[in-house]
This record gives sequence, C-alpha cells and structure tokens, in this order.
Amino acid sequence: MSHIFNLGEAAMAYALCAERICGNDPDFLNANPSVIPIFVSQLFQSLEISIKHAGIESKLFTLDEARSDKTGKGHGVKELAELAVKRLGGDKGDFSPIVNAMTFSITINNAVDIIKKMIYGKEFEKTRKCYSTRSLGYAAVSDGDFAIINPIQNWVETVKQTAANLKSTIDVLSQWKVFPSKSKVFMLKY
Repeated sequence: MSHIFNLGEAAMAYALCAERICGNDPDFLNANPSVIPIFVSQLFQSLEISIKHAGIESKLFTLDEARSDKTGKGHGVKELAELAVKRLGGDKGDFSPIVNAMTFSITINNAVDIIKKMIYGKEFEKTRKCYSTRSLGYAAVSDGDFAIINPIQNWVETVKQTAANLKSTIDVLSQWKVFPSKSKVFMLKY
C-alpha cells in the first residue's frame, strides 16, 4: 500500500488542525464548549502518532506491535509510551526516557510537564480513556471525562513542536537503544 504522507507528517497535521481550531483566540473554546472534545482529540491524535512514529523509526517496536491489544489497538498513548520505555530498558512506570526524548528539542518552558500530563498524568486518566475508545472524537463524553491544559497556546505549541522535532526524538531513542542505561538523562553524539 502506498501512502501519501508518513506518520510524522500525520502527527503534524493533527497538531496543525488543533492549532487552527483555536487560532489566535483561546476564548474560542470557552465560547464554543462543544468543540473542546474535538480539539483535545486532535492533540492526543498528534501525540499518539508522534510516539508511534518515533518508536517505529527508532526500531523500538514495529507497526504491528504498536497496533496490538496491549496498546489499545494503537490508540493508548500511555501504553505506547510504556512499550517504548520497556524496549529502552527503563523501569515500569517511569516515563522519563520517552518524555525526555520527545521534549529534547522543544523550546516551550513547560513542555515536559505538558507531555507528562498527556502520557500518564492522573488528571488526564479519563481523557486518555475517552480518547483511546474514540469517545472524544465523537464527543460522547460526560462532564469530567476530559481535561485541558492552560494556557492553551502552550499546549498546542508543545504538541506541534513534538511532531516537528520527531527526527531529534528518533535520534535520541536510537542512540539510547544502542547504549542502554538506567539513566533518566542521555548525551547525544553529533
């Protein structure tokens, strides 16, 4: 099967769609609350695809492994991150390796916290479940089923930069895989 674009480009496309929803007006979401689940879904879709692309390209896992039942058929953001960390030799429940790799080249001050919240933060537990079951995409949510991160612009920009910097993420993961370490930090060789 021939594809028009790759996973990295798809991750960027979802981030750009989320950015377009808000535009330069973060109050748009407050004025149109029915858009919020779709907006949040776009951001999670981008992060999911970013993790998948980075994991596949760095050879931490295959596309089939990424789409397995263990990863929620490929929609479990936390489960995909767990698979990557496991393949890097990290400790179960410690998402530092994947979070650090994905935020290595991001210029947003609170990017690490944003990606942590999306991947495994307790406040996003229901949101991740709604996302992975596609309830967010169909706006089939109840009050309290999803969370947002303020400021919205930082959230969108962090997810967008995560997608834009996938080459860097892949380099970090590839080098980390070759030189496994229990360290939560790494040094790149350029």
